[in-house]
Amino acid sequence: MFQRLGSIFDEYKGIPREANLLIYSSFFTWAAAGLLFISLQVFLVLEGISFATSSLILGTFGIVSGASTLLFGGLADRYGKKKFVVAGGLLGSLALAIFALDTNIPHLFGAAVLAGFSEAAYASSWSAMLADKAGNMKRTSAFGLSFFVATISSALGGFSTSLLSVMNTVYKIDLVTGNRYLFVGVAAISLVGPLIVYTRVSESHTLEELGFHIIPKKARRVILRYVIAGILIALGAGMVIPLMSGWAFLKYGLANNVTGPIFGGVTSLVMGFANLATPRLARRFGTVRTIVLTQGSSTAFLFSIPFAPNFASVSAIYVVRSALMMMSNPAQNSLLMGLVPAEERSVASAIVASLWRLPNSFSTSLGGYTMGLATGPNGVTDPSSIYLALPFMICTALYLSAITYFWRSFKDVKLPEEQVLAPIAETIPAAT
Repeated sequence: MFQRLGSIFDEYKGIPREANLLIYSSFFTWAAAGLLFISLQVFLVLEGISFATSSLILGTFGIVSGASTLLFGGLADRYGKKKFVVAGGLLGSLALAIFALDTNIPHLFGAAVLAGFSEAAYASSWSAMLADKAGNMKRTSAFGLSFFVATISSALGGFSTSLLSVMNTVYKIDLVTGNRYLFVGVAAISLVGPLIVYTRVSESHTLEELGFHIIPKKARRVILRYVIAGILIALGAGMVIPLMSGWAFLKYGLANNVTGPIFGGVTSLVMGFANLATPRLARRFGTVRTIVLTQGSSTAFLFSIPFAPNFASVSAIYVVRSALMMMSNPAQNSLLMGLVPAEERSVASAIVASLWRLPNSFSTSLGGYTMGLATGPNGVTDPSSIYLALPFMICTALYLSAITYFWRSFKDVKLPEEQVLAPIAETIPAAT
């Protein structure tokens, strides 16, 4: 057993220094994201904002992100990825602080816009920059380690909501005020991430002679196939995943001091360690098969969630589901970055992120509206309402469609490093 564990960790030896610095800097950014994604909607509802309005705020965040990601991706390839990684981190900290300190609904929508710009700038540049710094031979390992760090950090963001109960018990601080303290503290800590990138990581090589572009020329067919599968996954995920804490609030009456440590803490912790196995799985089964196997298994667990008898069983199922689904992410990122030339990676990341975020945000609003129908005009929620199960059924159907399409599109595709039988030189270019 120990030998097997050792072989898993061997995959992470030899990752270049700047790639490691970029990965560990993301720890602080993902701590803020973990708290935001798990707690924001419940926090807003506790402040007296309706479930429907809070869902629209979340939807605005995603729509702005999706709409602006492509622009930031083109700018990053032209002017340098580092600038946008740093700017994205700083804007995220500012948005978190506004959510904590302001209750004015237009201002909260403004914070959602800032958060959207933050995610767009960061998402369009960070993966491409990591691929540049890691190189072909360590790219999948670097993405595996990055997802481990991200999920462990998100777990801490989720576990931080446990402090709400401590603050209430020891200091008699109510949940709303406790959430304010928590959001401000995490916003301050998250500033460390962009500071590390700014001071310790060099800019990636840019090809200014190519000019500004948002439409890739060399890899457009690969990106199109990848995006179609991603849109289907995004539509399905948006129906339930960002709304899990809100769903548990409606079905079981549980606030984020209970659901946060589970959905954001335990889940992310398990996902983090599960991600460490991804490079080994990809080496054994191939990158594409690894993606299909993990996503397919995850979908079966997701479908069963609304039929689980209690919150404890929901929690267990959700943890397993999330671990399996997230194991596919390092492999997916490595696949895309390996099939796209270096000079088009930011644009490719931007297109994928944009065309994932926009449909995801649309379906989040739809999922939130559907779940909200379980609450009658008298303000009483029916825990057995079909409206609390329907989003999961739609999500399952969309996931299965996406997985089937992805397999048919990529089953014969191999990354450059998978096309050889022995270690090869770092000079091998990405496939085009």
